[in-house]
Amino acid sequence: MKCLFIINPSAGTKTIQKKLDQIIGQMILKKLVSTIDVFYTEKKDDAYQYCLKLKDDDYDFVVSVGGDGTVNEIINGFIENHLLTPLAILPGGTVNDFANHLHLPHNTDDFIQMIQDFQTMKVDIGKVNEQYFANVIAGGMFSDISFQVSKNDKERFGPLAYYISGIRQLPTQLHTSLHLKITADDQTFEEDAKLFIITNTSQVGGFKDITPHANVQDGQLDLLIIKNCSTTDLISLFKDYKLNSHEKSPFITYVQAKELTIECDKDIIYDVDGEKGTTFPIHVTVEKQSLCVIIPKSLEYKEKL
Repeated sequence: MKCLFIINPSAGTKTIQKKLDQIIGQMILKKLVSTIDVFYTEKKDDAYQYCLKLKDDDYDFVVSVGGDGTVNEIINGFIENHLLTPLAILPGGTVNDFANHLHLPHNTDDFIQMIQDFQTMKVDIGKVNEQYFANVIAGGMFSDISFQVSKNDKERFGPLAYYISGIRQLPTQLHTSLHLKITADDQTFEEDAKLFIITNTSQVGGFKDITPHANVQDGQLDLLIIKNCSTTDLISLFKDYKLNSHEKSPFITYVQAKELTIECDKDIIYDVDGEKGTTFPIHVTVEKQSLCVIIPKSLEYKEKL
């Protein structure tokens, strides 16, 4: 088999580089592959542009080494290029929401076993305006944090970097107020909100089960809105989240839909898999089972999906 590694060196650490050396070495020793090519990204959109040039018969599989941003670039290139080549993901970013939702391995032995078993699954991908996303769109309170955290802080603090930045901006963020007009399939409604998120997976910003019914094979996206409420209500909502009962809170609107349109009274910056989105209104659809992902061979894993 022939494989291509697409590596974002800025997302990785010395630990990731050491793991990568071990994985490539094991793949050669176990004769899992006959050819390994490596492409290192140097700037934004390098992975995307590289994937636009690939053909399905170039490689038997591609490995993404980086975080959610690297995965986002690759899937945009894959889908625009109509590539059906299976994608393996070696999580190397700060949060890795998409990989963690799919229970993809972080350690060398499990990753090698996954490649050896070579079990694949087709998953849904979201599309917002003309941009594809694997995991999430978010707008409002704390949604712009990912743009403001420096590379140095990510390397120094890991996922904590986002929380530290959020705490610093807490007074400003708590005053967020948006008026949204939403169309979810054939249902239209308005909401005064602090935050909206549209997810393909259940994990956002390292928090599990934010949208507990999200499933990457159901042909739907999950919309969760935190309504305008007091700081005391937000604290109560966080407690509900810790008890896995937040979706029933009076401060939450939660719907599933195949197609969503959102208009906003403010031209805020919204997040698309950690990158900046374009402008409102946003129109969101599902590209059903449009990406082929290599997954662990595990009955427990299948049941979780």
